[in-house]
Amino acid sequence: MPNYNKDTTQTIPFHEKFGYGLGDFASNLFWMPFVLFGTYFYTDVFGISALSVGIMLLVTRIWDVVNDPVMGIIADRTPAKEGVGKYRPYLFWFAIPFGLIGAIAFFTPDLSPSGKLAYAWVTYVAFGMIYTVINIPYSALMSVMSREPAERNSTSFFRMIGAQSAGLLVSSSLMTFVGELGDGDIQRGFFLTMVIFSVIAVISFILTGKMTRERIHPAPKPKGMLAKDMRYIFTNIPWWILFFVAFFTIAAFTIRFGVAAYYFKYYADPVAVEAWNIGFIEGGAISAFFTFGTIASLLGVVCFSFFAKTIDKKKMYFSLIIISGLVSAYFYYIPNTEITTIIITQAVFSFLTGPTAAILFAMYTDIAAYIKLQTGSDSSALVMSAGSLSQKFGWAVGGSVTGILLGLAGYQPDQVQPENIREIMSIMMSWAPMAACLLGALAMLAYPLDDKKMRAITDELAAQEQ
Repeated sequence: MPNYNKDTTQTIPFHEKFGYGLGDFASNLFWMPFVLFGTYFYTDVFGISALSVGIMLLVTRIWDVVNDPVMGIIADRTPAKEGVGKYRPYLFWFAIPFGLIGAIAFFTPDLSPSGKLAYAWVTYVAFGMIYTVINIPYSALMSVMSREPAERNSTSFFRMIGAQSAGLLVSSSLMTFVGELGDGDIQRGFFLTMVIFSVIAVISFILTGKMTRERIHPAPKPKGMLAKDMRYIFTNIPWWILFFVAFFTIAAFTIRFGVAAYYFKYYADPVAVEAWNIGFIEGGAISAFFTFGTIASLLGVVCFSFFAKTIDKKKMYFSLIIISGLVSAYFYYIPNTEITTIIITQAVFSFLTGPTAAILFAMYTDIAAYIKLQTGSDSSALVMSAGSLSQKFGWAVGGSVTGILLGLAGYQPDQVQPENIREIMSIMMSWAPMAACLLGALAMLAYPLDDKKMRAITDELAAQEQ
């Protein structure tokens, strides 16, 4: 995208982009354990049924329909603090609660089955709420770091580098830490590992707050604007389109992630899994599946970040997600003895899908600018709540659909699984993510805010403020 009329005062320096990326590094130290191992943790470690887990993951997301937009409204109406801004304070206020609640969610209490189920519900809901409280202001922060779309695009890729780096740490070492710290007690190992991650997350969020800067200062919200802001958002067609694009994109990841641990334990040939070893990755095939996938995703983000300022975001997303869907379908035809092929295919899929999240978060900041031009309203956090909400629903689909289908089919842990359950695992690794990719691509075709239009919107907003 050509940089016509670029305002150099809106340039975000490297160290600030790096600092912003630390925020999503912090978030994903908990997000990725839930995505990669959450369903497995609750069924095979914590000790509740797969059906109960599936229902919990799905039902608790209903609360987010209220929780996420409300947090967006609160953040947009937070008075700016001198020298700090309106969104950065949340990173300081809620970093420690985020770490505490995240660690507690992975603690296994000595309770009855019903007591455990209640504990899981309470802590899972609490984590979802604290994630919202800190992540919606964090996401909205990017929209006030610069007026320039190209700078926001680049910053969004730094965000994804932070997210993928955390994913790499989790995928490559979480189960190793669990084994070392637990010393034979996997429940203890999970909790102690997440305590360490919580300390790192708290420090990272605080550093994000200290290293970033709010260059745009939205006018305070006048009283009586709430109903208008809600109407502006919920009648905005690009906002809805992007909500569904983001939902299908996240679902494509999490459907496979939700079933992967079961797939390697019960579907893949046990002799081939046991024999697969490259020597430098602890945890065998499943750890390599996640680790190489995350490395490839990180490489994809880095590679495509060089084109963030030159290639139209809409075209980039569409091309990547279509090819990803085709790669996903190939999983169905891979023999269960070909562990290396399974791992390589996941790496290719991850390389292609890794940049899509960065593209989508940059698009949300574009929508905030679009709404401001149309209505004069600054509602960045409310706009970004759609990103959080779609992410959580996509996450819920990955875990809940797997858990519900396996539970209804009669899944019992630590047993040889019948053919119908093995077939469900195979489909959830292949055709289901492919369908999500294609639905995301179809939705993106209707998205109207390409980079050329955003250049015109940015210039018009700059002219209004002069």
